[in-house]
Amino acid sequence: MKVISKYLYVELLKPYLIFSFTFITILWLVQILPKLEGLVLNKQPLATFLSVAIHTIPQVAYFVIPVAAFFSTLYAMNKLVSETEIVAITSSGFSIFSFAKIIFIFGLTVSLILFLITFFVLPKSAFKLQSIFFDIEQNFSTKFIDSGQFLHPISGVTIYVRDKLEENQMTGVFVFDDRNDNYSLLYSAKEAAIRDNNNIRDLIMQDGELQIASKNEKSIVSVRFDRFGINLNSFIPETMYYAASPSDVSPFTGIMRSKELAELSDYSYSEYLAESHMKLASLLSPISLCMLGGLGLIVFNSERYRTTVIVIFLSLVALVMQVAIISLKSLLVLNPDTFLIIYLPPLVVFVVILLVVNLNDTFA
Repeated sequence: MKVISKYLYVELLKPYLIFSFTFITILWLVQILPKLEGLVLNKQPLATFLSVAIHTIPQVAYFVIPVAAFFSTLYAMNKLVSETEIVAITSSGFSIFSFAKIIFIFGLTVSLILFLITFFVLPKSAFKLQSIFFDIEQNFSTKFIDSGQFLHPISGVTIYVRDKLEENQMTGVFVFDDRNDNYSLLYSAKEAAIRDNNNIRDLIMQDGELQIASKNEKSIVSVRFDRFGINLNSFIPETMYYAASPSDVSPFTGIMRSKELAELSDYSYSEYLAESHMKLASLLSPISLCMLGGLGLIVFNSERYRTTVIVIFLSLVALVMQVAIISLKSLLVLNPDTFLIIYLPPLVVFVVILLVVNLNDTFA
């Protein structure tokens, strides 16, 4: 029996590694390409791109691992059924409950991998990834020297840079400030540069013109200047630090310190709770999905249904379960006291498949 159990476990593990690698690679490419475009537009070095690429992998793996476990179990069990290996195994006295035990152990192994990623890898990588893009967003030198585009850092302010000469140097600069109810300001200059001194940023313009347009009297006053400076901090406030979002903290931290984290960020404590409970509920997904895929295929196959129909049906059940977990997160944000409900989808699937197995304890 131990030899058969080891054989079945290996048969489950081999396709899981292939499915995981394939799914992670595909989803990683889908996730990284838009980010790559943004990094190129913001003129970031290769080291930044490599850091973003590496820290994107755990986020992708978090979503892929349960799905890969489900399809690998389906594949392995379907292979045993189609090649009639399952007949030989059951003839040796291997019961459906023995199959359930091996599949459960395999699902538990996948859940352990997901646990390590969720608690130790994902929070750090997510925080690092968001910090990188936050720093890029806060980099005025990059933001203002993005040539050929109209920028709207805040409502009522428009900035245009025609071309970039070198770091912090620009040509053809236009700044339109329409925040005042009585007048609007239009700055135009042939050349400009950003001067940064202890987080005090000034836009120094040369050889330009300032137009002051009165909204009430409908008049315009033009003033030529050789050199003129605008304090950027005065109308583009800068956040000095990045506060961890709900996806950037481990589940236990999000639950135990939700109110403390909410005071340091723009998120509510219920958002931290909802995200943390969703991650904990997701740890149950691999076990339920493996039991569903493996035992479901065996049980319904014994009733002589077509394999394609069985696979489609089990896939729909798995999809509904995963969507239910994600959807219930929104409910927890509104009603955090009902957090136990988010654990129901994987638990219900697990219990139902065990009941079905109990009713079909023999192979057809």
